[in-house]
Amino acid sequence: MRAFPTVATAAVLVLAGCANSADSPGSPGSPASLAPSLSPSAVPGPSPSEIPREPGDKPPVTGWVSGSVTRGGQGPCYGFLADDGTRYALYNADGLELPQGKRAKVYLETTLIRIYCGPGNLMAMTAAEPIT
Repeated sequence: MRAFPTVATAAVLVLAGCANSADSPGSPGSPASLAPSLSPSAVPGPSPSEIPREPGDKPPVTGWVSGSVTRGGQGPCYGFLADDGTRYALYNADGLELPQGKRAKVYLETTLIRIYCGPGNLMAMTAAEPIT
């Protein structure tokens, strides 16, 4: 039961300190003198536009993308390696036939569906055309 007097004493000291700091608004220790400046020049670190971005931070590419089919078949999941080196996990429930190892052009859109279609950025594939 020794902890109770310590807690009660600490509470009294905190309350007493709050009462003393409100004597004058500009006195040292008052809340007004302790408030940090929020001007942009006073904020430490780089500005948001200078923060380095990671490769995964880029918004997903949408529209037509060309590359190679790494996992084919009739779906609903496919693997795709774009010409720029981006690996995609594609989803299409329409049963599009994509032969593995062939080059194709696919139309990508973002998707709200959260399923695992293999390694890569999950995207919806709404159309595909072979590249000959």
